[in-house]
Amino acid sequence: MLRFSLDAISSFSHRPLQLATLLGFIVSTLAFIAIPVVIVLRIVGSYLPGFSSVTLAVLLLGGIQLIAIGIIGEYVGRIYDEVKGRPLYLVRSRLNVVEHETAEPPLPPAPAERGRMGL
Repeated sequence: MLRFSLDAISSFSHRPLQLATLLGFIVSTLAFIAIPVVIVLRIVGSYLPGFSSVTLAVLLLGGIQLIAIGIIGEYVGRIYDEVKGRPLYLVRSRLNVVEHETAEPPLPPAPAERGRMGL
């Protein structure tokens, strides 16, 4: 049932893709906020060499990757929706609509057909 529920969530919703993008923006924002904090800690002297720079690099690059994956996923999800060929909406009933036929004359036959028809 767990596999079935994961298939249902990923097949009929763009939320996981949007969640990846949002999570990427949050992680990148945290990394950008932490950069001045690390600089201040370096100036004050309460600094652990190597740990902060590696952590910030991982957070920043991970956030950018999540943003990129989310954007690409959004494109793929929209392409998938278009390929299915489903209409945007369905009309259940129409009220006060008068249907009338168009009175357009028929088109003349194509040039290739004229020779077969004797024209």
